Amino acid sequence: MAITITVPRLGWSMEEGIFGEWLKQAGEPVAAGEPLFSLESDKVTMDVESLDSGTLHLLEAGPRSGDVVTVGQILGYLLLPGESAPALAAAPIASSGVPPATPAPPEPTIAIQTATRVPASPRARAVARELGVDLAQVQPRPGQARIVAADVQAAVRVPIVAAASPRRGVLAARLEESFRAPHFYLHADADAEALASYRDQRRPLAYNDLLLKAISLALTRHPRVNAYWENGEVTGRTTHHVALAAQIGEQLLTPVVANPAEKSLAQITADRVAVLERCRRREARPADFEHASATLSNLGPFGVDRFQAILNPPQSIIVAAGALRKRPVVVGDAVVARLTLPISLSVDHRVVDGVAAAAFLQTLIAILEAPGESGESWS
Repeated sequence: MAITITVPRLGWSMEEGIFGEWLKQAGEPVAAGEPLFSLESDKVTMDVESLDSGTLHLLEAGPRSGDVVTVGQILGYLLLPGESAPALAAAPIASSGVPPATPAPPEPTIAIQTATRVPASPRARAVARELGVDLAQVQPRPGQARIVAADVQAAVRVPIVAAASPRRGVLAARLEESFRAPHFYLHADADAEALASYRDQRRPLAYNDLLLKAISLALTRHPRVNAYWENGEVTGRTTHHVALAAQIGEQLLTPVVANPAEKSLAQITADRVAVLERCRRREARPADFEHASATLSNLGPFGVDRFQAILNPPQSIIVAAGALRKRPVVVGDAVVARLTLPISLSVDHRVVDGVAAAAFLQTLIAILEAPGESGESWS
């Protein structure tokens, strides 16, 4: 019996992704465990391994590189000797992710087969489809063998910012879904003199590592905040993982550092560096993005004083850190210049009420103002 190849779910919230490319050719034998195709969600790009062995059979109207595909969509089959593919093939999925009402006409199918022989990046193919550009008429930059999105834009003299890639569309849909949760926001400034001194004595320790530790410690003291909304109920967590919002190339990713509250700062640094490197190498695993209780978004290095971040479902809070710099502060009856760190807390009101959120923020500020003095090990 033919084995069906479908789009897997790379994360709990994934409903659709972007098809990269087949890593095996039609008619080629495939062994269990071999990379079969590449797939991108809003969080991770990975090579999907085959679970079984057989000869690869592709659908004539299957997805092209850069197409949006849905979880469970049939991509092809693995056949044993003497087997044939089922007569009923899956309908193609358009870039919107919605199956068309009627099968694609023969002409586009021929065009697709020709286009796939042009060496081009997935994003270049997506931009070409959006702008109606024939990749066969596009030339890569001098000295380059593969067409990229900028080459397609140059061919029609359209600024790069005019084209929205399928990747951006997936991210936009996720953000729209997230913002439907009833947000509210709290703001406070931490006196960062002790934090800066603590960090300077431990260079090259990063402020993000201190913030990850502090957030996780605060979560251990506030179980109500360490919960999330699911199927109309508040569900608690037993872990205290914290995600870090990071811009990796064109992607906004939120890789997770597991339980920073229980780790030394040296181990937190090593874990953060390792997971970010996996993201840069496109080797991140779905587990690198799962089960976080909160997210840290730090735009302070970009000179941003304060901002309100959008929740990262199913988390109930996200901590936004602004620029650490000297600001006028009243000490006694005098106005003095002191290092301060603005902290903004975005909260899902379905899970956490104002007083509980304020108590969490108060704890977080206290930890940041006296690092290493909260009773927990920071070494």
